[in-house]
Amino acid sequence: MFSLLVATYLRAQVRRMLAGDVDVLLRQFSDDAELVFPGSSSFAGRFVGRQQIGDWLRRFVALHPEYLIRDVVVSGPPWNTRIAYRLSDSIGAHYRNEAMVYLRFRWMRAVSMRVFLDTEAVSEWERRYPEETVA
Repeated sequence: MFSLLVATYLRAQVRRMLAGDVDVLLRQFSDDAELVFPGSSSFAGRFVGRQQIGDWLRRFVALHPEYLIRDVVVSGPPWNTRIAYRLSDSIGAHYRNEAMVYLRFRWMRAVSMRVFLDTEAVSEWERRYPEETVA
């Protein structure tokens, strides 16, 4: 039951974020949380704290992505919850990717978010369509 509730809540929070309310999702992060996005694109890096994570999320949301969560897996108790979800996302007509996101929570606060995706697709999109990557 806990897994179902967490998965439903996650989907709702992501929908709200994509609708422009980044702060609703950002409030779920601990003060010292980290977001790791791999690769060599301008999106790549390690972002620590709500401010840096919020800036990254706002940039992403400003690109108006189509972001479809396909599967959600939840494991662990409330003091050590792990969530993994598979997604498809696209931005405009020139970018499509599949990804996995791995989150760790402590007492319902995200402490870590790692994104696993085809980083070459992101870099190629930025190189070929730089006007689309600026929010």
